[in-house]
Amino acid sequence: MTNKKAKVKKLPVQEEKALRCVKWLNISLGMGLLYALILVFIVSLSIAAPDMPMPAILQPLLLLLWAVAKIGFAFALVCLYQATGYTKWALAAVLLAASAVLPYLLPTDGPTTFTIGIEALAVTGLSLSLFDLGRATNTEMGIPAGMIFLGVILQILQNELMAYVGIVFLAIGFYLSLRRLWLQPSVK
Repeated sequence: MTNKKAKVKKLPVQEEKALRCVKWLNISLGMGLLYALILVFIVSLSIAAPDMPMPAILQPLLLLLWAVAKIGFAFALVCLYQATGYTKWALAAVLLAASAVLPYLLPTDGPTTFTIGIEALAVTGLSLSLFDLGRATNTEMGIPAGMIFLGVILQILQNELMAYVGIVFLAIGFYLSLRRLWLQPSVK
């Protein structure tokens, strides 16, 4: 019996371009972290002082920040796809871009099941992409990607407390992702 090694398809990686893509990803992670922290603060404040009015401009600005962050994530993942040829990243980028523009293209009084579903798929694709990026760079990204995934799942539930915990998980996941990608010398 011969012990043949299975051939693994190696994708050609353009290292310099991939490093630029990770810089874009870090910027988007920073915007995502800022979005999640502001949202945690607003929800905490509304729980502590339910009668305190929030400025009307705050919600549209927060949604715009999140949309720009998702476009940044999509750009970074398309860039990584171009550097590596890894198709999953391109699919996640399409979902992220769609989730960023759909709320503006489909004006309604509130989020619909379709836009919530696309949003959930997009952020789940982002968490899986971060996990794959961690494997590709030998960076431990399992916990940050898992926190982002759990944050998405908890926000989908029809419970305000679970949605709040989900936002906190998103903030932690973005922070840990940013910290690990920023501090990893081979990824900078």
